[in-house]
Amino acid sequence: MRPLPFARVEVRRLSAEDAPLLREVRLLALRDAPYAFSSWYEREIAFDDGVWAGRAAESDTGVVFVALERGRPVGMAGGHYRDGQPDVPEVWGVWVAPQARRRGLAGELVERVADGARENGARRLSTAVADAGAARPAAELYRALGFAGSGEREPLRPDSSAEAITMYRPL
Repeated sequence: MRPLPFARVEVRRLSAEDAPLLREVRLLALRDAPYAFSSWYEREIAFDDGVWAGRAAESDTGVVFVALERGRPVGMAGGHYRDGQPDVPEVWGVWVAPQARRRGLAGELVERVADGARENGARRLSTAVADAGAARPAAELYRALGFAGSGEREPLRPDSSAEAITMYRPL
């Protein structure tokens, strides 16, 4: 495990017992940056405890990491294997609270996902970033972390005309 450049922050992988923590940080992210995700606050606040436990325990299909500062969630990132691309895990749900940004925390979260992908034999990562002006800092972050646009686009949400740009990064 790498030492963090921000001593008060703990980054840890979640398990099923951490479902309430995942719910808290995910809802914070959806409220803070609703334009950035393929889901929305009103949808996910209605999820029952079983959904959150399943997401927190994604050990067969992926991982979720949460960053805690003084015991409070300030960031998250997940990784999972999409159907049809079992060798290219997708980074999803990357978010850092406004007060914790610009300290390298998003990069650390993504690297934790990348470490797990490497251990499982993956050769590259994918991610999708919203094609919206407000999401430009996220796209810049991904480029700084070694991701490059692929030219592929996909719907951000099934009920919207908003799109996401697919990016890849070698491992």
